Amino acid sequence: MKEMLKRIFLVAFILIVLTAISGYMYMQKHPMEGKTSAKTVKLSGQVSKK
Repeated sequence: MKEMLKRIFLVAFILIVLTAISGYMYMQKHPMEGKTSAKTVKLSGQVSKK
């Protein structure tokens, strides 16, 4: 029973990680242009206005 719960948790965790990675990659290729506010915060902390 405990081994089965560990395996279910591990599979769910791997699926969540893969979903997060694929979503991140998708957003890198297809940014939401015009759907967010005018200001975007870059990784350096600078705010750029479009």
